[in-house]
Amino acid sequence: MRDDLKLVTAAIRLRAGFPCRWSVVSADGRGWFPQGTSPARDLDGLPYFHGDDLLVHVPRERLTIRVTRGMEYGSAETTLTPGSGETLVELAPRRIYDAAARGWYGADLHVRFNRPTQWMADSQHGEDLHVVNLLPGDGEAVETWTGRDLPWSDETHVARVGLAHQALGPVSDALTKLRERGSLIGYANAYRGPVETPEQLVGAGDPGFDARLSVVDAALGLVDSFSSAIGSAQAYRRLIGAGNRIAAVAGTSQRLGPIGRERTYAHVRGPLTAESYAEAVRRGRTFATTGPFLELAVDGEVPGATLDQVAGNRVSVVGRVIGPGVETVRLLTADGELASGPPGEVAAELTVNWPTYVVAVAEGGGQVRAHTSPVYLDVERRRVAREEDVTFCLRWLELLEDLIRDRVSADYLSVVEEARRVYQARLT
Repeated sequence: MRDDLKLVTAAIRLRAGFPCRWSVVSADGRGWFPQGTSPARDLDGLPYFHGDDLLVHVPRERLTIRVTRGMEYGSAETTLTPGSGETLVELAPRRIYDAAARGWYGADLHVRFNRPTQWMADSQHGEDLHVVNLLPGDGEAVETWTGRDLPWSDETHVARVGLAHQALGPVSDALTKLRERGSLIGYANAYRGPVETPEQLVGAGDPGFDARLSVVDAALGLVDSFSSAIGSAQAYRRLIGAGNRIAAVAGTSQRLGPIGRERTYAHVRGPLTAESYAEAVRRGRTFATTGPFLELAVDGEVPGATLDQVAGNRVSVVGRVIGPGVETVRLLTADGELASGPPGEVAAELTVNWPTYVVAVAEGGGQVRAHTSPVYLDVERRRVAREEDVTFCLRWLELLEDLIRDRVSADYLSVVEEARRVYQARLT
């Protein structure tokens, strides 16, 4: 008989009133789970499982019970020693903000479909994750579920296979066909180190998720998003400053811990569906976050909007943030910082003398980060193409070409050359 089964002499029933993420831990760090649940631990080593009204068999000793529900909620905790029979534990986390009530829906666009279906369903609802894009582990899942919501979807939770796809280069017929069918194309988990120079960008790219190629795809309009907008904010701002219009997104690498640790919030107009969410991302109505709820308004318009200006016009810019851990909110244009301040609301006026963009960024200790997509400010229909950023991208292209020249076909290199012509034209 297993040692942990010998210890079980009591039971607790966990009830929050809605699906949550639970941890039940004894003093020695041992985790306790409902029968049939696959053991899992988060990034801090804390055991967890999802659901509501759950029965857990436990030892009759002091236990710590913790409950939370993704980034829109706080956490609640209690300790107890269960008696004989069944002990009811009613505990619920406090909501920090309600994004859906404002028309914003959070997604994890990078979840591998490598766990049992029930685990995926419980995880999505237990984390209150509005949209999940599942990366299929085999062709059968694609064939069965492409274009259809998975069975546990409801009005505020949508799960799809293949809603978003990883770009692996600028000459992929398969990705072109997926995009024509409405799938989002972007990059995930791109960089593992500092990426503030072209040399760092080309040297730090992860070959498995190679966003080094995004400088090509973005120029040619082949991708919708750049999912290192949190961890690689400098690279993202170089791309949009050079005239590329791509959305800021994020996704969790599901190596450890629960899904939804990084989310892409998109402002959906009308009911939430996979199609309405994808359209919102495609139009850049997004922000990427590890927790904070970050809003940006430029003359009342949200990220993704383009405002055509006459040189000398003034616009009002407001950034707002909700959530723990934020220390600074910054309003940035293509030329640098417009304003910054402590958590809450930061406002400024901007005189538009040449094409630019505005983004909001929230920063804090540890991994607290959020970054919006831009509001674009064109001037007499000319879009931003800042010389310094275009030159940066041309250098990025040059280094990329040197890296891949001996590994790819002439057709591939011709696509790189086409991207170079796009950037060179923007210099004039």
